[in-house]
Amino acid sequence: MASFNAFLLFSQAAVYFAVMMGLLRARAAIGIGVFMCALGVMHFLETYLASVFYIELPFGIISPGSTVLFSGKLLMILLLYIREDALVARQPIYGLLIGNFLIVALVMLLRNHETIVVTEGRIPDIAFVDEMGLLMVWGTILLFVDAIAIIVLYERLGDWIGRNLVLRFLICGAVVLTFDQAGFFLALH
Repeated sequence: MASFNAFLLFSQAAVYFAVMMGLLRARAAIGIGVFMCALGVMHFLETYLASVFYIELPFGIISPGSTVLFSGKLLMILLLYIREDALVARQPIYGLLIGNFLIVALVMLLRNHETIVVTEGRIPDIAFVDEMGLLMVWGTILLFVDAIAIIVLYERLGDWIGRNLVLRFLICGAVVLTFDQAGFFLALH
């Protein structure tokens, strides 16, 4: 089962990478907004999966939300910075920050409604919404710090490593994602 989970995880990563790279490459024809919307729409699913959905792999237990979706988003922001510039790369960073805080603010208001049951057995899980809100706030703050850190680290590594883009990209991803996983783990537990 662990090997099949690994196959599925790599398949998810391949699909995510192919679609996001396709959107990034097509930005001149369809606009950068399509790429940014696709990047941002995944945040709730990332947080949800990272809080409740774990799979066993031959080398440990992980969540596809953290491993594929969040890691992919952070590295896509770095790739956007490399392909464009800081002005363009900061747009999804600020958009995610503002959008996620907006979601939390709206949910804080939404949770005060007196609801009625329209479909038998289907009632809102307010405790889950509260937990997700807390994780989204913490995850948003971490994402903001991570996105800035990965760009700054990428630039600093250029002074030490030179023009080896792949090595700089891999080191940045490893360092910042390790920091993020430690921070998210603290909030989750």
